[in-house]
Amino acid sequence: MPVNWKKDKKINTKEGRAVFSGMSSGGITLIVVSTIVVMLIGTIITAYFTKKTKTSQDWATGGGKTPTIVLVFTMFATQVGGGVLVGHVGIGYSYGLAPLAYATCGIAGLLLMMIAAGWFRKNHFTTIPDIFLKLYGENKALMILATLMAVIVPFGWIASQIVSFGKMYAAITGLDTTVLIVVFAIICMLFTIPAGFNSVAWSDFIFGLMMLLLCCITGYQAIHLGGGWEHIVQSFPEQEHVSFPGGIMGAGLSTTLLWFVAATPGMMTNQMSIQRVCAADSTKSARKVLWLSSIIIVALEIWVVVIALTCRALQPELPSGEDAIGILLPRLPIWTTAMFAGFITTTILTTTDSAMQSVAVNLTNDIYARYVNPGADDKKLMKMSRLFTLFITVAAILLAVNFQQVLNLITSTYSYAASGLLIPIYGGYLLSKKRRLTPACGLVSMISGVVGCFVVSRWFDTFLPAAFYGILISTVAMLVMVFLVKGKANVVKE
Repeated sequence: MPVNWKKDKKINTKEGRAVFSGMSSGGITLIVVSTIVVMLIGTIITAYFTKKTKTSQDWATGGGKTPTIVLVFTMFATQVGGGVLVGHVGIGYSYGLAPLAYATCGIAGLLLMMIAAGWFRKNHFTTIPDIFLKLYGENKALMILATLMAVIVPFGWIASQIVSFGKMYAAITGLDTTVLIVVFAIICMLFTIPAGFNSVAWSDFIFGLMMLLLCCITGYQAIHLGGGWEHIVQSFPEQEHVSFPGGIMGAGLSTTLLWFVAATPGMMTNQMSIQRVCAADSTKSARKVLWLSSIIIVALEIWVVVIALTCRALQPELPSGEDAIGILLPRLPIWTTAMFAGFITTTILTTTDSAMQSVAVNLTNDIYARYVNPGADDKKLMKMSRLFTLFITVAAILLAVNFQQVLNLITSTYSYAASGLLIPIYGGYLLSKKRRLTPACGLVSMISGVVGCFVVSRWFDTFLPAAFYGILISTVAMLVMVFLVKGKANVVKE
């Protein structure tokens, strides 16, 4: 799956029509009601935690008081959005067990984060630039560049999620997809603005439980519709793609390498993941959040495989794998379809509001509070966080109506973030114990990685993904800079 941001100003609603094709008027009414109920639940949670959000630290990370189980589900819910429902099911429809490879890449990133999880938590980092400040010292250019790199992934997620919602609900309401994108983005913004991390985390917890319940129900019903698991597997044309473990590589070596090089370091440098580690009440809890979230994500990808293979058994000749989820819904009981519509809304909503809050924290803490108004009090910082959320929403809408390839959009942002952030964060953390790091080390490594990734992706046809070369170039640049810098090692304590 090559890195490709495909421009198309006319939004394609085919996926939305496929998802809800064949629905009766009664079924559509239930779907709309289910979606409204989800929105109301989110509204109640937001209203409750608005009263409990007193400081900018509460808005940014929940004040470090969020229970572990809530952090596990907000980590899970944040990672599961429209990309899973549309993109991952599409991968499974086309390539069998391949979604398990994508999941493995992401989970590897979460588990590797344990290397520095204790250090993240003890330093109470709020954003990625806080990490750069600790490792390399104060430097305006470094902080601004780190901020821009930190928002790449969450901002890409915002755009991809609101596109997913618009496509899926255009057929139900009869409204223009662009109108739905705008309305849903505004709803997510209104959920995020009042209470920040608290409303995001607790709504993720409630919605995450709903997701798991719906996965169990729809997974069971899908297997029944497909004539049993054995029949579903036997119906897949390329049997080698559904055999374990070989089927995990069904998408091909080059595509799987792209996922690994992009998704694994992308997860490790995802600010939303780092925020949830730092929001834990102890180092032990931080590590527990990572491995428990990984287990739940594996369970979800197993569900993806079940749904994808069932859809392939029911209708094997779809022109696009991204249409696969629409094969199943018209065949489910109406009440299940209605609940699934709520499931779709929760997955997209939880990812979108998490990303909005993450980017707003970046702009508030790392740009405004650090350089524009260093003396701002908590009241002013919370006001600016909310204004930045509004700005982010408008910008994401503009991006969403121009970039329509959901999975490619996410993969693209992962590639550049991985190239620019992986080595400066984790390599810098390891090197700082023995060598002195300066702002130039971080700057050169970050810029080299991004430029290398961009150049390779645009002008070279390579077997390995561009992110691999970006990370490699970033590593070389870091080692060269560290070798040139003389002096005692930075003091980085666990």
